[in-house]
Amino acid sequence: MSNSINNELYIDVSHMFGQEWNVTAGDLSRYGEDIRRAAKAVDGIRTTGKGPDGSSVLFPHLPYLLEEDLLISEEEKERLLALGERAKDFDILISIGVGGSYLGNQALFDLFCGPYWNEMTKEERKGYPKVYFAGQNVDPVSLAELSDCIHREGKRADRRLHVLLLVISKSGTTIEPVSAVRGLEKLLCGECDLHLMAITDKEKGRIRPLVEKQHFPCFTVPDGIGGRFSVFSQVGLVFGMLTGMDIQSFLKGAAMVEEACGSKEIDKNPALLLGALKYIAMKDYGIATEIIMPYGDKLRSLGWWYAQLLGESLGKKYDMDGHEVYNGRTPVASVGTTDMHSLTQEHQQGQKNKLVQFISVKEPARDVEVECNEKDATGPVPMSRMLDAARRANEEALASEGRMSCHMAMRKLTPFHVGALMYFFFLTIAYEGALVNVNAFDQPGVEDYKKILHEDLRKYILGENGFEE
Repeated sequence: MSNSINNELYIDVSHMFGQEWNVTAGDLSRYGEDIRRAAKAVDGIRTTGKGPDGSSVLFPHLPYLLEEDLLISEEEKERLLALGERAKDFDILISIGVGGSYLGNQALFDLFCGPYWNEMTKEERKGYPKVYFAGQNVDPVSLAELSDCIHREGKRADRRLHVLLLVISKSGTTIEPVSAVRGLEKLLCGECDLHLMAITDKEKGRIRPLVEKQHFPCFTVPDGIGGRFSVFSQVGLVFGMLTGMDIQSFLKGAAMVEEACGSKEIDKNPALLLGALKYIAMKDYGIATEIIMPYGDKLRSLGWWYAQLLGESLGKKYDMDGHEVYNGRTPVASVGTTDMHSLTQEHQQGQKNKLVQFISVKEPARDVEVECNEKDATGPVPMSRMLDAARRANEEALASEGRMSCHMAMRKLTPFHVGALMYFFFLTIAYEGALVNVNAFDQPGVEDYKKILHEDLRKYILGENGFEE
């Protein structure tokens, strides 16, 4: 079974549905009432802006962020759209954040800038700065080595570099980004001109007063948008503007999917269908792990981004009725063809508890034709053809062992198509959360370790014993 959304985004669930070893039409019929209830629940989020617990959930408005005034003020919108030219005043941009404040931007950078961005000249980058990431860990070695790298660049340029620290933290208290800002200010202030830009809570974020006091610009993390949904908000759009991405096209891709997946009928809504198939696969077929496996190096960090979306949204101890359910699938980020040589053995012949979700691009921007020798056949083959053949071979081999997979394909790798794919994943998660009756929009488990961590650091500062060395 295959669907497409305007021939731009393709969804193939033929290895999840209709075989004797996977979800059947009878299964969909048996769960018909649950599926209709889930569709109604997500439609309720669209119309009321409220999640299952009554809190604000506004992700369906993200595709229209620049058209509405719900998630961004007119003044902030103007500053956002003017950032492209301002970005060219800086030599280096350091994006500082963790979780949803990091993973979306890392995915956008890898997809649209690529691994050799910093090796290009300023002219080749069309005037945009070099880009580094910090604050996704509290690793002092990594931060010190980033500082060393920037010092070397300054010496080669024989001048003080203009460095923009883009700190993203809703509360302004998260250990990783706060420590990175303080560490970089300490390590770089003597030799670089540092500028601070913040994306934080509009009222309560602790970092906002500090930034505004120094007359640096602030952008807002909108209420009702959790970190893992924030790539379409100011969190991702500010970063996109600072690196030259077409953010309006990115939002239009999301809008296309939102408008194509509004039906309450499963045969007219591919996001609802995929959410239902995954729910039934987990509930009735023992699926406990989901492997996200994009084919292509640029898509690698997209798997990391999706792993957070899946894990934080559906990994819940309690359902909405207060029952212990311990729901969720373990997300595993992988990449093809690389991990076909390291992980496929386990996928193919390990426990039958896995679903593999493939991602590909139908029309790559570039291709290379190389000589290929296969038994009695020798001739030139485009490498894109090899990449797709490897994915299809993986699908067929898994199916031969009765193992489920699904396939998402973007027609091209552009901001429009990536926006469509990422937003499609939002909807599948929302529908599945409603099916399993959990709150897909909170993250109470994450707060538990944070309390323990902050208390240990408090004790250390006071000279008391924290965790034993």
